[in-house]
Amino acid sequence: MTRRYRLISLVGLSLLAETLLAQPSEQTPPPGGRGGRGGRGGAADQGAAGGRRGGRRGGFTQFTRPLASQDVLARGKALYETNCASCHAKDLRGSASGINLLRSGVALNDKHGEMVAAAVAKHNPALTLIEADTVAIADYIHSIHATMGGQVSPPGRNPVGLDLNILVGDAKAGQRYFDRACASCHSPTGDLKSIATKYEDPRSLQNAWVMGSRGGFAGRAGGGTGNPVTVTMPDGQKFTGKLVRKDDFIVILTLEDGTRKSIARHDGVPAVEIKDLYEAHKKMVLAMDDPENKNMHDVTAYLWTLK
Repeated sequence: MTRRYRLISLVGLSLLAETLLAQPSEQTPPPGGRGGRGGRGGAADQGAAGGRRGGRRGGFTQFTRPLASQDVLARGKALYETNCASCHAKDLRGSASGINLLRSGVALNDKHGEMVAAAVAKHNPALTLIEADTVAIADYIHSIHATMGGQVSPPGRNPVGLDLNILVGDAKAGQRYFDRACASCHSPTGDLKSIATKYEDPRSLQNAWVMGSRGGFAGRAGGGTGNPVTVTMPDGQKFTGKLVRKDDFIVILTLEDGTRKSIARHDGVPAVEIKDLYEAHKKMVLAMDDPENKNMHDVTAYLWTLK
């Protein structure tokens, strides 16, 4: 490359750098959040009506669109059933004379009634609705969309606005059951002292103690990982420690002095014995099962009092 061409290249790179540096450091996200699958998780968008929250941020429009207030949704439902259900069906699935609104691109992409209003204006037969009516109908349709799962699965997959009451048990009965079935390993003044303060709601607490997987109930990793293990070699030599990994070809354990040891396996040799620290807990959960889950709810109610 000649000196002249090198100089031109350097000037071009300098101009390109100046252009990039002049651009804003933060980019404004596209309307409706990033594209992606409408799966679970993620923070909710702040709604315009009374601070109500919508669905999941970063998914499809039906999950990122904030929901209207309950009075608007009730009005929209009444207007829909009066003006739209005869053709589009009460469940929005459509009919021979009306399209399926659960899969309608207009309804799914609409944000606040603007696309629905444009479709209503061209409706045949004509519908006489004011703007507030079409917005209420659109908001009602959106509220149904928000309960669908990914790939436009049927409504009801992801219910919204539910307030589940987990505290339906008898705390005193739960304490009696706890003293009989749990006190040999757990103590309300020991490992479970103030356990309820570690969970934001009773449902989280119930999930934790039933699964024995979080907080004061310790951890239970898959495959026995972390459990005590004894490896017996063909010559009778034994290695003990905590299991890291085990399969048909290798066993890895952390010895009592903290070192990690890997041992090859073939046809089940060497023998590996894993002690399940939660075997008693698993049996207890199965034993307490009943059609009404009374014992489970009673224990949850009792544990929620440990604050």
